[in-house]
Amino acid sequence: MPRIFLLPDQRCVEASDLETVLSASLRVGIPITNECRGNARCSTCRVLVLNGLGYCSPRSEKERALAEQLHFSDRVRLACQTTITGNVTMRRLILDAEDAGLTDQRKEATAHGLVGEERQIAILFVDVRDSTSFAESVPPFDVIHILRRFYHHMDKAVMDNGGHIACYTGDGLMALFGIESSECAPLQAVRTGLDMLHSVKRNIQPYVKRLFQCPFRIGVGAHFGEAVVGMVGGGLQERVTALGDAVNIASRIERANKQARTQFLVSEALLREVKGQVRVGKSLNVKLPVKLANMPSTRLSVSERRTASNGRARGHRPNENKISRGSGRR
Repeated sequence: MPRIFLLPDQRCVEASDLETVLSASLRVGIPITNECRGNARCSTCRVLVLNGLGYCSPRSEKERALAEQLHFSDRVRLACQTTITGNVTMRRLILDAEDAGLTDQRKEATAHGLVGEERQIAILFVDVRDSTSFAESVPPFDVIHILRRFYHHMDKAVMDNGGHIACYTGDGLMALFGIESSECAPLQAVRTGLDMLHSVKRNIQPYVKRLFQCPFRIGVGAHFGEAVVGMVGGGLQERVTALGDAVNIASRIERANKQARTQFLVSEALLREVKGQVRVGKSLNVKLPVKLANMPSTRLSVSERRTASNGRARGHRPNENKISRGSGRR
């Protein structure tokens, strides 16, 4: 049976011609990192072929695409895509203990069991409108005080509806729903957005107006789609986050509230998931400034009183009965 001699481990591994270098290595306890779990969606399992390149299988289509993107030499291969027909010598290119500890998927799972995997989730962004002018008109310590109060209510809305805070910006946050398996993640995101609007209207706006005689408004955007979800950070700072086109879409949808003069916009993909559970009023067309590889158009839109279709978004205008607390069946 062909053998793989792996450096710097100086271990010899037998592998059949149907077993990848990654599978053979993990089988005997060699921690080749593999963030995407052997699907050629990352380069963390890369190895350098020192001897026996001719015994390595040709690159698969997925590996070839990644190799071209990252400008790999012929001797740099993905362990998850490479099989052998003769003896080879290879060197792991992710070497230090820190990388291995972060990405070794044979270890115990993290708090959410997420080292990095694709999931269908709902993503929500919320942002304070005109935050720059607000910060310029209010003393800095008071801005911090108001933001602390704001985040307290936003956090509560997310947690009450089963979501997770992924990250904070200076004047907003990103929340994720469906990290644990859930069939109601889109509805959780909608409820969270409505609770956020309700909290700002009932608590933050009167408070800011009374103290500083200035408005305080937010915009909320939500989308449902596939993203790569995993844990980042270390120690007490470790938290779940998400990356991918779905996250970018959700962020742009939130920003589109300014152009559309709305408070709450959701994508048609999310709206389809909550059909019959929420009520939507008037609709609008919104063109988002984002170019995505898997979408032929940058337009996410809805048409008033017409049947919804792919690539559309619906919104909640201020002072209009679009998606409101009373319109969703809780």
